[in-house]
Amino acid sequence: MTNKDDCRGFFLKIDDDHIYKEAREWSNSKFHFDNVPQALLTLFTVATFEGWPSLLHTAIDSKGEGEGPVYNYRPFVAPFFIIFIIVIAFFMVNIFVGFVIVTFQNEGEQEYRNCELDKNQRKCIEFALKAKPIKRYIPVKKSQLKVWWFVTSPPFEYAIFSLIMINTVVLAMKYHNQPDSYSKALDYLNIVFTAIFGLEFILKMAAFHVKNYFSDPSNCCDFIIVVGSVIDIIYTDIIAPGTNVISINFFRLFRVMRLVKILSRGEGIRTLLWTFIKSFQALPYVALLIAMLFFIYAVIGMQMFGKIALDEGTSINYNNNFQTFFNSLLVLFRSATGEAWQEIMYDSGPSGGAKCDSRSRSKKDESCGSYFAIPYFLSFYILCSFLIINLFVAVIMDNFDYLTRDWSILGPHHLDEFVRLWSEYDPEAK
Repeated sequence: MTNKDDCRGFFLKIDDDHIYKEAREWSNSKFHFDNVPQALLTLFTVATFEGWPSLLHTAIDSKGEGEGPVYNYRPFVAPFFIIFIIVIAFFMVNIFVGFVIVTFQNEGEQEYRNCELDKNQRKCIEFALKAKPIKRYIPVKKSQLKVWWFVTSPPFEYAIFSLIMINTVVLAMKYHNQPDSYSKALDYLNIVFTAIFGLEFILKMAAFHVKNYFSDPSNCCDFIIVVGSVIDIIYTDIIAPGTNVISINFFRLFRVMRLVKILSRGEGIRTLLWTFIKSFQALPYVALLIAMLFFIYAVIGMQMFGKIALDEGTSINYNNNFQTFFNSLLVLFRSATGEAWQEIMYDSGPSGGAKCDSRSRSKKDESCGSYFAIPYFLSFYILCSFLIINLFVAVIMDNFDYLTRDWSILGPHHLDEFVRLWSEYDPEAK
């Protein structure tokens, strides 16, 4: 059909092995530019990168008012969408995110405005007041001292670090349907690496003794990895297949866990780990704010859209609905990630033709879609995706602020390294 006047009569529709007659209906696209509010809603959807290719092709195929779509009729409208995405989605939205980050950092500076010290200096003083010197074990016996110097020397650390990286490459060499000879070679390499890391454990145990060795959390982690790797070899190569009490795949996880050993080696990696931990300290506050937002919107969603009947042909279906509080949270979490949130909004509104559930005691042929769906989903997406989620970015950027600073200026991330170096000159922590 080429125009609206031809859209008359009926057509046959097959559903569940039944054929029935249904009247033809001339309908518009879900998102269009017929009026300013609908145009703004369509452009907002494009700015979120959700479903914009289908909107682009719909606009390209559009012909005129009352006319049906024609394939590739107006390709010149494509630059409009491309320019809009570049200017609005790439630049303006990111400028807004940057504004959120700057505002977050400025609010953090308010705490130190009445003090002569800046934020970094104040944090350094707070850390220095809370920090405690650590004891460093140095053996007295000459034989033990030689082993201690060997395992604490930089060449030994670099050698272990290199072996960990080589072991990582070996782990990545496995593939599906590999030859048996190739699998045996990888197993032999795993035994070699396990023996080397086991030798490292023995040397450190001889250098530090049991009490001092396990006083370091990184050594405890290394010990667990070595023990798990040994059990992995025993279960894989010694015990016959089919007699394993525990799945072999569980112990093979210890091969991958050797990468954790990298975290305890290298100042740069420790600095990144410090930033990660410091960022998580602010996580409970942001998570509480998100939980409150989800709770409020989930309850409102149940009241407004809980009566909509489930239809597998729409976005309101068995796995995606507002009939229970838990399902409402799942829908909101999906919408926060931007996964087809506009389709859920459309099917929850009156334009989606949402029918009422049979248990809702609604009138026959009454629509349970609500005009409230548009402000509901728009406000949630703006608050959650544009504001609150970006608070995580703001926290991380605030902790990564040292990357743009002069390295001659000390920061809180240097203080852990200072405590470690101080222990070399004051091993007794007096």
